Amino acid sequence: MLAVFLLPALFASGWCLCRLAWQYVENWAAVPWMNLAVFALGFSAMTWVYLLLPRWNWLYVFGHETTHVLAVLMSGGKVAEFKVSATGGQVTADKLSAWIALAPYIVPFYPLVTGLAWCGARWLWPAPLARWELVFVIFWGAAWAFHLCFTVSLLKTDQPDFTSQGWFFSIVVILLCNLLIISALLWLWLAPGAWRQGAWELWDCAARSYGFCGEQIRRLYGLAF
Repeated sequence: MLAVFLLPALFASGWCLCRLAWQYVENWAAVPWMNLAVFALGFSAMTWVYLLLPRWNWLYVFGHETTHVLAVLMSGGKVAEFKVSATGGQVTADKLSAWIALAPYIVPFYPLVTGLAWCGARWLWPAPLARWELVFVIFWGAAWAFHLCFTVSLLKTDQPDFTSQGWFFSIVVILLCNLLIISALLWLWLAPGAWRQGAWELWDCAARSYGFCGEQIRRLYGLAF
């Protein structure tokens, strides 16, 4: 039921992301095309590495299970067991919730670590690292491709993370959260001073989506009764 209720929000998030992308295509002069091109280079390079070369399963499993652990700790739980191998991993804890089960598919572990490391380094050494920004951008693109490729590959498997929460609910929540994260990052990157406008556009689009769905439900109810 909750997943069905979130469907209009999922549509609104996708629509806002498309509108945001089109808005900056129209105002192409204000877009940092060099950064976007370098990001795309890193993203595409890692995608080809994922498709053509032996996969770094252990590295992904480590980030995946670590995210489970962080979600458990944030929820006030305790971790009893933590296992990582190239064939899979396992976290045993005293709590289980939708947030704990789906956190690795929502929180981009390696893009987050890469971004935080860069922000910390820029804060400590702003002048020397300013000229290395494109190097960070290409690695950040590769980290996002690494996260998304493995996440998509797991969506078609019988993961216990999905079966414990329901496959339909899990997919809706994962898609919704990833769209929101990508939209927020893109907006903050391209228009960091106008985040309130982006939030308002998302709210307005969601309100319209729910209003449209509510109107259709009222019409169907009128036809039936």
